Amino acid sequence: MELVERVEKYKQDQEETYRELRENPMDLDALFQTVVKAVHYDYVGFEAKRRYFMPGEYHTYVFSHFRFDSLTMEMLVRSLHQFAGDMHDRRLRFHCDDWIDYRNLAMKYRVRAYGDSLYVTWAAPETGLVAGDRILTVHRMTPEKVRSFMRKTAFYSDVPERELWGGYLRMARSLEVMHEDGSRERKTVELWPAQEEEYEISFRMLDADTSYLRLERMDREAMGRILAEHGEEIAGSGKLILDLRRCVGGDEDGCWDLFPWLVDREYDIRRLLNDEGSYVLFTKNNCDRRYGTLKVFRESLADPAQIALIEEEMEIWRQNYGKGLVYQPPAPAEEQYIVPAQRAPGKVVLLTDTFCENEGEQFAAMCQRCGSKVVTIGRPTMGTLDYYDCVHLAVNEHMTLSYPIRMTKAAYEGRGISEKGLPVDEYIPWTPEEIHEDRLLNRARQI
Repeated sequence: MELVERVEKYKQDQEETYRELRENPMDLDALFQTVVKAVHYDYVGFEAKRRYFMPGEYHTYVFSHFRFDSLTMEMLVRSLHQFAGDMHDRRLRFHCDDWIDYRNLAMKYRVRAYGDSLYVTWAAPETGLVAGDRILTVHRMTPEKVRSFMRKTAFYSDVPERELWGGYLRMARSLEVMHEDGSRERKTVELWPAQEEEYEISFRMLDADTSYLRLERMDREAMGRILAEHGEEIAGSGKLILDLRRCVGGDEDGCWDLFPWLVDREYDIRRLLNDEGSYVLFTKNNCDRRYGTLKVFRESLADPAQIALIEEEMEIWRQNYGKGLVYQPPAPAEEQYIVPAQRAPGKVVLLTDTFCENEGEQFAAMCQRCGSKVVTIGRPTMGTLDYYDCVHLAVNEHMTLSYPIRMTKAAYEGRGISEKGLPVDEYIPWTPEEIHEDRLLNRARQI
């Protein structure tokens, strides 16, 4: 009787697992073709990333399971997520509704790769993990075996220090862990509903002469509060340490009020931005998609001045319809000068790491152009600035592909930073000792 009950329960579980695709079938061929063709023909970074383009493997995986009636919605979206992630461009993303997206589960711990282990750098108490734990295997595979199994393309880099394991570990339940006392444990790690992540934006004086700003997000409002409250302390300090190691982006101009303390002489803001123009991929699809978006937006406007600006941009897409890659010069900008503050730190130390990206990385690049006062230590940033200006393509009612259509002139000429990041003046490799000792901050205080 017990065996019969187990079999019935298994059948019920299977029915629930496969219910969505059975009750709401979709044209998988059309879905795959839409995604693959967009990446191949309409994504501006394709030629630079061509070596990572392997859609056949995911097509075979999905259709093999579909043939044997064992394909789940989660398996499908996981494959499409990984196909997009394989291209090593954080701006190229596959999105879908929360209820079918495994990435909307929360993994309440963070890891960093070092050699053939993953080291826990932070963990919530409910995980049973603690900072310093060493993950030896994931589902009984060593990290090196996982890398080989995933063709070393699933982690945005083949350099352990720069690997991003979060997406893969969101699918992992079984871990073999070595604690710092040498004991080993096999753990089953739970996943939780996704929570809005908190990003630290804080200020403190490390000593009488050293001010410290930690910026995990570019936030105009938060920065305004900090400067109103602590601006005099920053101005009067001999050294300012700007910690951008985990700055994920945010408001593009969220921290520009810092520049008078950073520059060593008067600068035109255009020089700090270093806008050389860009190359736009004007394929017919991109023109149709962007033009359609602009048209809908124009119809929602009432201000004649705003309507005129949108129609001017629409004209660009009409004139370049189907022309392919076309250089667009920098947009005209008013002269705006940054003048050094009368009271300012004599030295600025910028801390960066792999996890600095998007607007945070753009701000780091501007800081590095501020002159002789600024020195950067740590690790190169993520490298997300080469390709930008994303088009959002609805694959079906549940799924969207977001891909860039514009590249910097530097990327076009082979001077880009994709997969390399912004260089640092003093490179300090990551080691597990950094879990308990902030070696970068200690070094910044010595400079």
